[in-house]
Amino acid sequence: MASAADSTVVNRYQDWTVYKAKTKDGTLCFAASTPKDYEPKNVNRGDIFFYITTWPKYKVKEEISVKLGYPLSTSSTPAIKIGTKNFSLFEKGDRAYIHSSLEKGLLKAMRAGQKMTVNGVSKRGTKTKDIYSLSGITAALKATKTACQ
Repeated sequence: MASAADSTVVNRYQDWTVYKAKTKDGTLCFAASTPKDYEPKNVNRGDIFFYITTWPKYKVKEEISVKLGYPLSTSSTPAIKIGTKNFSLFEKGDRAYIHSSLEKGLLKAMRAGQKMTVNGVSKRGTKTKDIYSLSGITAALKATKTACQ
């Protein structure tokens, strides 16, 4: 997938930014955000992003992934919490994904929520908590869909 650095900004919607990238496999678009707060503060991590990707060539619509900035423990389950709703993720290297059967429910909760917490555990056993604002997510998802038609 293209990174935010390799992409063109389509627009910003409060705490979310929509990007468009042309790749050898066609155009892809994604909404991305970084945490407003995180714990622990004393841990060295790489880039941390929450992505929602649309890639028409592969019929990918609103695929959710989280880059946590470290290799994840294979024996833990990363999770997202929005209000009282909890969503389990699965790890793949330094990213976490939600099962496709749960994506619509998570997106609905994101549109209705104000903040989202992503919890993870590194291979070294460090527990992290990243807090994202959901301000602008509805507009960002609409713009992502329009940008990649």
